[in-house]
Parts: sequence; structure tokens; C-alpha cells
Amino acid sequence: MSHTTAPPKPEWFATRRSLLLGALGAAGVGAGVAVGEFVWKKKDMTARLFNPFSIAHFDLPPVPGLLDANGKPVPGFSSADLAGKRSVLNVWASWCPTCRDEHKHLVALAARNLAPIYGADVRDPPARAAYFLAKHGNPFTAVGADTDTYLQRALGAHGVPATFVVGPGHVIEWSTYEGLTEEIVEREIAPRLAGGRVTASGS
Repeated sequence: MSHTTAPPKPEWFATRRSLLLGALGAAGVGAGVAVGEFVWKKKDMTARLFNPFSIAHFDLPPVPGLLDANGKPVPGFSSADLAGKRSVLNVWASWCPTCRDEHKHLVALAARNLAPIYGADVRDPPARAAYFLAKHGNPFTAVGADTDTYLQRALGAHGVPATFVVGPGHVIEWSTYEGLTEEIVEREIAPRLAGGRVTASGS
């Protein structure tokens, strides 16, 4: 009686080889993620440390394609536009829900002609910013594109919205990093723009 010896099965070797390759692949992916995270953190830290803007020295270009009611391009603005007068500076974006909620209060404030209102549009696709302002009204004398968030961060804002009353000499007389309400406008902003007296609750 003859005995036929079956050839050795390759399953164990293949399985071990697959496990080894899988482990090497996972290690490679993990290393890639770690390197990517390191590069991102380094880039973010550099952006935080190096900021060429301040309230007294900045220049924001206009939002491309943004037009006023007469079809003319809405200009950007710089620190020179804020010098020698009292104005409102609003940091906003069309993608920000709180910005959308507070917008009607800016429109109402602009209609009172107490002071010019400047808008710093943060990381906003130009077409979306233009659509939003065309639909809901543009309260801004000028709108600058803060694509790199330099002005936003120079003002101490970690997000949007943020609103500032800027006095002569680039002095920030009042600020909030929350959304505007009718109460805030009437209690904090309007009296300052009109040169009136602010209640003790004002900051």
C-alpha cells in the first residue's frame, strides 16, 4: 500500500507574510499621520507666532466679485481707514451661524448713519460672501478679505463673530467676541458712536 505525501500547505506562510506586510503598512500609515500632524502643528504655530497685522497696521484686499447696490466693486480697507474717527469693525463669515443671526442688527445700525461699519470677511468663499450680502443687505462701508485670519488673530479673536468699536488713534474702546443682539447694540455700541454716555454695565 503506497502512501502519497501531500505537499506542504502554504496557508501558514502566506498568513504570516500577510500579517507582517499588514503590520509594516499600518506602521507606515501611522508614521505618515504622525508626520502630517507634526507638519500641520508646526505650520499652525508659525502662523500664530508670525502675524504682520495689528489694529494700527493692516491692509485687507477687497472680496473678489463683491459689488454694491449700484454695481460698483466694494473696496477693501486698511488701518488708515480707521484713523482719526470712530467706527465699528465686525469680523464675520457667511458660513458662521451666529454671524448670520447678528447680521440684521448690523444692517439696522448702518441705517442710522452713526459711524462707518467695516467688515473683515474671514476665510469665506467670495461667491458665498457676495451672495449673502446681496440677499440680506450690506451694512459695511468696506469689506476686506481676511483670508489668512491675520486681522482676526491680531484682534484677539479665536473665531467669528467679533465686533469692535474703534476710536481715533486705533484705540479699541469696546469689544465683544459673541454675537450681537439689539440690547447690546443699544446699550454698548450706539451710545459710543453717538458720543453719549454708556451705562456702568458697559465694558
